[in-house]
Amino acid sequence: MMTNNGGFQSNYPPNGGGGAHLHHAQTYNPTYPNNYPRQHHPNYPPQQPPNYGYQNTYNPPPPSNYPPPGQYPPPYGHTNTFTPPPNPYPPQPYPPSGYGRANTYMPPPAYPPPAPLVKVPTAPVSLPAGILPYPTNFNAERDCQILHSAVHGAGTDERAIINIIVNRNGLQRQEIRRCYKASYGKDLIKRLKDDTSGNFKDVVAGMFMTPAEYDATCLYKAMKGIGTNEGVLIEIIGTRTPQQLMVIKNAFKQIYNEDLEKWIKDDTSFNFKKMLVALLQCNRSMNPTPNLAQCQVDAQALYNAGEGRLGTDESTFIRIFANRSPAEMIMINKCYMGIRPKGLYHAIEKEFSGDIRKLLQTVLEGLMDTPSYYAKRIRDSVKGLGTNDSRLVRVIVSRSEIDLGLIKQAYRANYGRDMLHDVRDDTSGYYREILTGLIARC
Repeated sequence: MMTNNGGFQSNYPPNGGGGAHLHHAQTYNPTYPNNYPRQHHPNYPPQQPPNYGYQNTYNPPPPSNYPPPGQYPPPYGHTNTFTPPPNPYPPQPYPPSGYGRANTYMPPPAYPPPAPLVKVPTAPVSLPAGILPYPTNFNAERDCQILHSAVHGAGTDERAIINIIVNRNGLQRQEIRRCYKASYGKDLIKRLKDDTSGNFKDVVAGMFMTPAEYDATCLYKAMKGIGTNEGVLIEIIGTRTPQQLMVIKNAFKQIYNEDLEKWIKDDTSFNFKKMLVALLQCNRSMNPTPNLAQCQVDAQALYNAGEGRLGTDESTFIRIFANRSPAEMIMINKCYMGIRPKGLYHAIEKEFSGDIRKLLQTVLEGLMDTPSYYAKRIRDSVKGLGTNDSRLVRVIVSRSEIDLGLIKQAYRANYGRDMLHDVRDDTSGYYREILTGLIARC
């Protein structure tokens, strides 16, 4: 039906009665799922909620002794009526019968008190020749900080490095090396090599190595690549003691994972190789009291193998020179001079040539007068035009804490010159400062 305003007039729900309209009362029953109002006619019987095919069979639980909800813990006066079930097992002793005797564990006796610490003196009572005394104010951690500052950042403080190297002995430098790696996580030698150069670098790196590490490194450099520096092999293997050679072989294996004897065999040949290999067996006697009769027999055998015949029996020279002690070789040379006044050195010069001759003469000189042998090496390095820096560095670094002081004395006695002055004149810069510092301290 249209209204006067043009809209529609709704007649739902119907109002009033009469005619075809039914009287409806608007009611809402929440039982039904829809939200629309239910319309009841007064003539219909009352309606029951529909049955969807099931009956509500829920039964509430029986009353319990628990307090009502919201009353926990129970109010004062509530009695817990729970009764635990009876224990069907009789009481048992511990441990049960049949399981052995009772626990008889006894604690161990107290450990004995630790032995009192022995205080190590800051300076040894006596040190080998060439070893500097311990500075009373030595502190490895402080020296590490000085070295780190010397190489850290832009530029290098070479004099700080020189001051520590010259005024610390080998044992202290090894302690500094370990402390540096523990403090900064870097190898000190590699760090110093990165910030130095030339001959100065070689001296600095060598002074922070152990003697065996340094010798092994020199031998490796002499043989690696194309060609071999036989002079280095002669100088090191020909003058070291059996104990030193054993440590050098171990160091070579540890550093380069290579066998030194195998390298020698691959890089040398003929009698020169045989003599080097014989020396590396480390079988030389260290007997300080030679047997005169045996020395006379050896001297005669050497004469018969060389000057007393046509040709040369090299194996006899190798056998005696590789196995006799320094004291025995001195006695053998004296006995030989009774046969040939010029001695063994001249006999080697006459009967041999090349590297084997140099090696045999080095062994003889090294055993009879080691300081004079190295004084000659230094003199040959600085005399004339030019300087053999590699040899000069090798001799001073390797002998700095063995017999450098004795070498300095032999230099003056044999050549009438001051070794420190000659080395200073042939070097320059920080390289000169560190070499002269090492020589002056001996």
